[in-house]
Amino acid sequence: MAIDVSAGLRRLRRRVRHLPGWSKVAVPVLCGVVAFFGIATALGATADRLEEPTPSLGTAVDDAAPAADAEASAAPTPSAEAAVVAPSALDAASGSGDVNLFDASGSQRTVDASEVPGVAAALDAFREAGYEAGFVVYDFATQRGLGCNADFECFSASTIKAPFVTYVAQALVDEGRAALTDEVFEDIVMDGTGIMATDDASTYDLQTVLTNTIVYSDNTGYALLRDDYGAGFDEWAAATGVDAAAWGGEWYPYYTPRDLAKLWLGVGKYLRSGSGQAALCEELFAQTGTSFIRRTLGADHQVLAKAGYEIDTPWYAMGALNDAGIVKPASGDYLLAVMSDADYDDEYFTDNEPLITSLIAALDEAHDRLLAA
Repeated sequence: MAIDVSAGLRRLRRRVRHLPGWSKVAVPVLCGVVAFFGIATALGATADRLEEPTPSLGTAVDDAAPAADAEASAAPTPSAEAAVVAPSALDAASGSGDVNLFDASGSQRTVDASEVPGVAAALDAFREAGYEAGFVVYDFATQRGLGCNADFECFSASTIKAPFVTYVAQALVDEGRAALTDEVFEDIVMDGTGIMATDDASTYDLQTVLTNTIVYSDNTGYALLRDDYGAGFDEWAAATGVDAAAWGGEWYPYYTPRDLAKLWLGVGKYLRSGSGQAALCEELFAQTGTSFIRRTLGADHQVLAKAGYEIDTPWYAMGALNDAGIVKPASGDYLLAVMSDADYDDEYFTDNEPLITSLIAALDEAHDRLLAA
């Protein structure tokens, strides 16, 4: 009988992802048992990405020539409400470790560390701790952005739940293929974050499952949604410029800050439309139980976001400290997606939280100086 090793690995990773905290601590012991019985698993190889040279968009902001200033300001500046951003607008974000400034026309230039000292320091802090981070920032009004390591592939963790819930609301409920009153049976139970695995209910209406999946980052709720409503998600993601079919059906895929930002372009477009269940989705994204963006910026701005995090294991590279969403300052909305391979768990290991909150604060400051109208 042929053994599908890749499918087995996916199931294993999904199972480990939803282990309770004590089980994560016990993983090394389990690995020893597995080794004792001689069961070996190939974890695959990671290919380095080749980066294209980044064209210059002029010199540093303070020393930029008039021609460079004219080019950088050439992008249209519609209102945040009217802006329609094509996914390709984010293709110019830097895929390497250099920070770059880009716009919707595809113009881009490398940003010197002296222009964004806070961002440079925050990225250095990740590296000094043994991790790597990447981000994409994009202002809807000015159609200008900042990017770094946008092609750095990371474990999605629970960031995937925001686009998936949006897909269910937009493509299924709004189109009459599902209803918020649909009865959902709890035939899958997943440990980890959430409340549904330990409550006494066995059935829920769809609206409750959507709410729990976002507000409490409920793993059981998300599993029920994927199992019952997942057939069309690849098509929804493709409309945002993301090839979700390449994930091979993985519920918690590995993707890049650019992918996550593009998925949130789709989320943001739906929210701004105000149609169907957009208001419900916006309400949910404003109430997420954990958001590093909201912890950092929420005192001054409304934040719609969904974080995702995990601790690394000996079996697979699962460390993740991520957050993505839309920040709504007075100057106009902007998109922010930050991903990293840093370890984090809200109960067992929170030491790395300052890494991401410092980067978010620095990116907000850089947005105000370099991107905002």
